[in-house]
Amino acid sequence: MVRGGAQPASDLAEDATELSSALQIAGFPADMHDAVDVNVNPCEDFYEFACGKWDHDNRNAIPAYKSQVAFAWDRAEKNIRSSETAVLVEDTGPAGAYYKSCMDLDHIEEVADKPLQPWLKYVDAISDKQSLMVAVTELNKHNMDNFFSWWIDTDPRDTTRKVFTVAQGGFTLPEKTYYLEDSPIMQQHRDTLVKISSRFFQLVGYPKEESDKRAKAILEFETKLATITVDKEEARKDHGAPAQWADFDEVMPYWPWKEWLQQLGACTSPPDNAAKVCEHDHAKVRAVGEVGQTPLYMMNKPFFPKLNKLLEETDMETFKAVLGWKVIRNAALYMSSDYIDLMVEFNADLYGVSQKNPRARKCYYSVQSATPWPMAKLYVDKIFHQDNREAALEMLASVRDRFDAALSTEVWMSDEDRNAAQEKLRQMFFQVAYPTDKDDQPAWPRETKDLDGVIGEDFFTNYMLTAALAVERDFERIDEKPNRRDWGGSSPLMVNAFYGPNNNGLWIPAGILQSPFFDAANSDARNYGSIGSVLGHEMSHGFDDNGRQYDARGELHDWWSEDTLANFDKRSTCIADLFSTYSIDDRHVNGKYTLGEDIADAGGLKFSYQAFLKKEPRSQMDKRIFFTSFAQTWCSVQRRKSAVSSVLSDTHAPSKFRVLGGLSQFPGFADAFQCPAGAPMSPVKRCSLW
Repeated sequence: MVRGGAQPASDLAEDATELSSALQIAGFPADMHDAVDVNVNPCEDFYEFACGKWDHDNRNAIPAYKSQVAFAWDRAEKNIRSSETAVLVEDTGPAGAYYKSCMDLDHIEEVADKPLQPWLKYVDAISDKQSLMVAVTELNKHNMDNFFSWWIDTDPRDTTRKVFTVAQGGFTLPEKTYYLEDSPIMQQHRDTLVKISSRFFQLVGYPKEESDKRAKAILEFETKLATITVDKEEARKDHGAPAQWADFDEVMPYWPWKEWLQQLGACTSPPDNAAKVCEHDHAKVRAVGEVGQTPLYMMNKPFFPKLNKLLEETDMETFKAVLGWKVIRNAALYMSSDYIDLMVEFNADLYGVSQKNPRARKCYYSVQSATPWPMAKLYVDKIFHQDNREAALEMLASVRDRFDAALSTEVWMSDEDRNAAQEKLRQMFFQVAYPTDKDDQPAWPRETKDLDGVIGEDFFTNYMLTAALAVERDFERIDEKPNRRDWGGSSPLMVNAFYGPNNNGLWIPAGILQSPFFDAANSDARNYGSIGSVLGHEMSHGFDDNGRQYDARGELHDWWSEDTLANFDKRSTCIADLFSTYSIDDRHVNGKYTLGEDIADAGGLKFSYQAFLKKEPRSQMDKRIFFTSFAQTWCSVQRRKSAVSSVLSDTHAPSKFRVLGGLSQFPGFADAFQCPAGAPMSPVKRCSLW
């Protein structure tokens, strides 16, 4: 006689899944093993399998000062921050000086909002369109845009010169949906914007009634601005078009464009009477758009006639509120604790962040933003392991070799287009760890030294100074031939990687060439699954829906035939449609908007895996570690509101969908985990480019 009943079939199935999963990961490195949820069948939901245990352990352990935590990215950031902060404390150069000014809380509290007041008085002195234009321009010179945005960069159609581009502007909340959607959560965000901006105005000295009026005017203006803004999917495709100032006068006659340009190029004293960062007027800036000078581009053309109408209908008091709010919002994080506390309250509503950063952490990121090059040089000279760079270069070469081999067999491309694509891939250059010239010799930019002796003791003043210097550098170099290897707004300290379509180059900062993305002590399986897939991802951006429009020199023009383009569109639409089926809180991923990242994820995974297999024979365990390493690169836990924001605003699909969308299409995964035919993660291969 048997005591008790038979074990339920569901329990037996769960036990079998746990036993099978446990056996499959028995040889994993300890930290990878500990993140896996063995109760999940990898063939059913691989993200939950690879990240589930880590997700469960961290879901309620997100620090109050963060909106999310990530398995790989946070560990790398923490490693750098710890080692670099110790260097900053001892540094006597500009990075160390900036860090010390940020850490000097006694001084920051003592000066309070005194450095900000001259800026607010300057804005409040606006009385007519002329003074409005001058004030907007002065904010522009300190890297603050209003109404519209502008920048100087390489001409996408001619990489031997730079171009001055004018485009639509932005607003306070993350995305236009936050202003226009009629839902309780979005109404809450709008109410919070009014409440917090009013309290900021009160904090700087305005009466409550006046502050409330300004706050409501800001929401009303930004809502109208959101209404006329070109949708982000369309804006992403817009590369700008050559224009003349007469074109801007035609579509937006309200704004005195040529006067604005002349004022922009003038060497003026800041409203707070701080030292000038310029030595002379910039004649080359003032000549933008003239024959033989820096070309002018217009982006988001439909926006400007609508902005013209909005500005015509807006009163001066609203303009002053909008500009004053821009100054306050930009300054708040560089001021005393009451300003930071109020900004934390604002971010708590948007992202669930309910506590300000620990001061040392905040100051680390402030230095990285304001003095990135002196700080990066310290890291490379004192901390970075050069061997990691050599290993990354070797891995890049092997991944590119596999990509080239795949291109050679693509039947959906014409012979001519296939050959041109392969030539583009072969000409793609790599900037690995730190800046180098064409001969792979270190080539640190002028910004590494030009702040020597400039940084003072006041944190807010240092912030405004470095913001103005960033603009001044662009002005000084407007007529210089672009350096294809220039790092732009990135730095070697960043834990990230980038592809530049206008350069046809890859930037792999030193910051990401470390554990857990890469480590000499790790197996090939783990390194290729993590950093290898990241390198392949960036390489694949050269051939995504945006990157494929640029040729081997990084110049924008039609270099593929109509048939090849039609085949590309058919395959990429399949990918976009797949990702649009994913959702969080009933908000769907915008597959058209995330398409470039989704294409790059699939390509990066495929070519890294093929390079991994080609290097030497691999066991089933090796393959399982590879795929799990790939998935764990994207393990991330977000606060609920932050997850919604990601769906609406980020060009990346949320982490889980990046993993599922890539692997569900990928041959080789099912073999590694012995998935039966028909399982959700079996290789359906519904969508494929390469």
